[in-house]
Amino acid sequence: MRSDAKRGSLSHRRLASILGYLILGAYTAIVFVGGFVVSLEHSIAVIVILGLWAVAVLYESTLEWKAAYSTDSEEQRFDFPKDSLSFITLFIGTLLTYWISVTLGLGAVIASGLVGVFAAAFLKPYAAPIFSGSFVGMASAQVFDYPTIALAGAIAGLIFVLGKHVFNGFGGKLGTTAWAGCVFAALLVGRPLVTAPALGWDVGWLLTVYCIVGAVVTFILSIWFGQGPVMASGMVGLAAGLLLPAIHDPVTGGIYAIGVYAASFAGMSGTTRFERAYWMVPAGVLCALILMYTAPFMGGGGGKLGTTAFGAVIGTRGLIDFGNYVRARLARTAGEAR
Repeated sequence: MRSDAKRGSLSHRRLASILGYLILGAYTAIVFVGGFVVSLEHSIAVIVILGLWAVAVLYESTLEWKAAYSTDSEEQRFDFPKDSLSFITLFIGTLLTYWISVTLGLGAVIASGLVGVFAAAFLKPYAAPIFSGSFVGMASAQVFDYPTIALAGAIAGLIFVLGKHVFNGFGGKLGTTAWAGCVFAALLVGRPLVTAPALGWDVGWLLTVYCIVGAVVTFILSIWFGQGPVMASGMVGLAAGLLLPAIHDPVTGGIYAIGVYAASFAGMSGTTRFERAYWMVPAGVLCALILMYTAPFMGGGGGKLGTTAFGAVIGTRGLIDFGNYVRARLARTAGEAR
């Protein structure tokens, strides 16, 4: 009987990981499919790039599915003090960021960057959930008021706990968690998300450069200088939010700041996924492309930037793993031919 109870608890832990995987994977797919559909009306080169990345995302997601489905360890069990505090701190991070962004009027990027830097400096054990909550709090006041953003934060907190053992090491996971919470909340209360025109290449070229810089610099600060992912991303986002609107005009500079911050989430990836900083270059390029072509749909929810980065780094890792797989097969075939 004790053995049956143990097997039951193990299956519940596995179910939580699978559910977390499905939620995070589904919301990432929504962003990439939407961006691909919009790109069909534009450049052939962009269509080819996004098509290749979609295949790479699918390949890498298949590998992650195997890990989520087969993993069943004691580490997956619900840890009441830790997981409850993760939920609570994410919720607090949501409300605090929304207050700074909307009520104080400092804007979403600066608000989230401030909260992230503070959390990494003073609340390091819970910096990740607080930072994830800050992405929920980046939501637009056009769609979310305080009750709705609180609901979004609560849903994101639940998803954070469910998905704590899947897709680890990929930057943007915290943002995807936030965006899922925002979209769920908007659907529950019947709030339509906002739309905007796709960005043109008049801003797209420099946006791409900024995204590459944001991803690479964040990775270097996080790994080479030991700042950790939350502090590194928070510093990069805060710097971009303060400097770029001053360097450019406020509107265009704001777009570039958003791009840098989105790409900084890709740079939060760990060395278990990327050993070299140069892999952040293609991830930054993809962040820029997705930002440009997903603007027309499902805007206004916090965390969409992180979802962009999440798909970008999963696709980049997928290209690496698929390349390794092909090389291994070719080497095996050559060895058998001898």
